[in-house]
Amino acid sequence: MTRTYRVMAQNAPPPISDTLARIVANAIRPDTRDPVVLERHPGAITTRGAMAVLRAPADGHTLLLGSNATIVINPHYFYGVKYEPARDFELVAPLVTMPFVLLVASDLPVDSPQALIRWLKPRPGEVNFGSSGDGSTGHLAGELFHRMVPVHMVHVSYNGGVAALHGLAARHVSLLFAALPLALPYLSNAHFRPLAVSTAERLEELPTLPTLGESGLPGYEIEGWFGIFARAHTPPAASAWHRARIAAMLADSATRAVLTSHGLKPVTMPLGKFATRILTESDKWAPVLRASRLPQPGGA
Repeated sequence: MTRTYRVMAQNAPPPISDTLARIVANAIRPDTRDPVVLERHPGAITTRGAMAVLRAPADGHTLLLGSNATIVINPHYFYGVKYEPARDFELVAPLVTMPFVLLVASDLPVDSPQALIRWLKPRPGEVNFGSSGDGSTGHLAGELFHRMVPVHMVHVSYNGGVAALHGLAARHVSLLFAALPLALPYLSNAHFRPLAVSTAERLEELPTLPTLGESGLPGYEIEGWFGIFARAHTPPAASAWHRARIAAMLADSATRAVLTSHGLKPVTMPLGKFATRILTESDKWAPVLRASRLPQPGGA
């Protein structure tokens, strides 16, 4: 019997989720006579794709392109999320990590993270920082930053990363944690000044930019990531079949070049270690997320 393989992307393209979903689909196609299709489920804070997988049979034919937003952030930040990642999904294959860059408006009188911190401290509640949306990784990066400084900043949520960049260019916000794939084309733009990266180590693409950890915020580290997930209790043989093909595709030099050009880092961490990382991140960020979320609708 012919069955269709379905890869659920959490967003309509932007190019990153679209690129990753296509890479996974192309990894599967050569070794099956079954159709492999990409389904996009935008909106609902990336939960629609997760719920579509949860409603499908646990047979390995329906996969989720999930991110740290889907698996770690959303269940702790938003009310009414109807899945529990640790109970309902299992990691099939890690894909990539995604660094963030701290950008400030170019007319801000700062040229380093330390100078930014000095500028922020006498201005509690007066400075806006932008993100691609409530509960996004960029939002979380900003929350972590102002809690560690510490200084109160006002979060301004935009509908996507490009809109947030426009907000920074228009000086509606003073700073922004932008995903590296979004930031790369704009780093030489006259409107923005990059100050630091959010990762534990400096990036090969931006070797002169310090990390925030080495800029007076020891322990500051946050990045996005993407992986392929299946429903819990999917047959191990089905997950292993997918994992082997995805791993081979990620090892291909042409694929790695595409990912690197987008500012993404292919994951080299073993499956079990990455699964542990997901659980650790969930425990780590849960208190920050719950303290940062908006009041529950209706005041309940």
